Amino acid sequence: MSGSASQHAPLASRPRVAWVDSARCLAMFFIMWLHVGEAPFWIPRPVGGGICLFFLLAGYFMPRDAAKAARRALWLGLAWVIWSALTFGLYLLVWPGLEWTWSRVLGYGAASYNTPLWFLKNLTIYQLIIAGLAAIRLLPRANWLLVVVLASLSYVKEPAQHEALRFDWMVAVMLGYSLRSISLNRMEQWLKEHLWYILAAIAFILLQRELYPLFVKWQGLSYYRCSLPVAQLCYAVLMCLAAMGLERYLPRVNGWLATAGGCMMFTYVAHTLLFAIIYHFNLPRWCGFIYAAAGIALLTWLYKRLAARWPRTMAILTAR
Repeated sequence: MSGSASQHAPLASRPRVAWVDSARCLAMFFIMWLHVGEAPFWIPRPVGGGICLFFLLAGYFMPRDAAKAARRALWLGLAWVIWSALTFGLYLLVWPGLEWTWSRVLGYGAASYNTPLWFLKNLTIYQLIIAGLAAIRLLPRANWLLVVVLASLSYVKEPAQHEALRFDWMVAVMLGYSLRSISLNRMEQWLKEHLWYILAAIAFILLQRELYPLFVKWQGLSYYRCSLPVAQLCYAVLMCLAAMGLERYLPRVNGWLATAGGCMMFTYVAHTLLFAIIYHFNLPRWCGFIYAAAGIALLTWLYKRLAARWPRTMAILTAR
């Protein structure tokens, strides 16, 4: 992934980058910890960064060609439809008493937080939008202008639920798409060269993010929660830096995480089907971090087995 040739190589032929997959795994760990329930109060913050990271990487690895980008979006849409049908079958046939709604099955509406299908739905739409902008030649000319505009629109008084077509998720996809001109090797080198300045900036941003509501409350002012894409981006960068540190100092651990991270599309979509068992049988959820780690390991193993036996079917389910 170091040269310009690999930047434009077909998606399936690109070599895996260990720290990228490791960062994906770290993001997935926090998300699963939150979804299993009984997570510490601070978990939602890195979870927002994890979702931001997924969208950021989706934009970075998106095809430049408009037709290829549209084709990729259609594959994502097909995966969304199939997973929706599988979710419907789970609720209807396996556990008829399990509470469900069409919005949960389809990943649409406020109740869809119980399934990750909203991610596939939104990513399909975002990629179709970018494919359309590329088709009319607005991209890549206006990449950074669109990033600034979308980031500005993200600061709204009453942000929608996370599964809605929010501007901050779109700006993450657009930012990743805009960063395609920088190779991952160059990006990694830049992050390492300026590590302490980056950490100081992130600490400042996140500190004011936490202190501002307290200041407003102390002053008796009205406070509106913003979606704050900058804070989400900070947590996403921290996950990347942590993965780079693991790659350097704990390569074996990083190798395990990277292996799991390479299966994260399957793990992300399937993990709530696994956790439905925990909810249905009312298993204790205080050890959510153990469930998250065990769930990642189990679903990684399952994906490897299924991909070896039914490679084309799994390619469709993971939109590859």
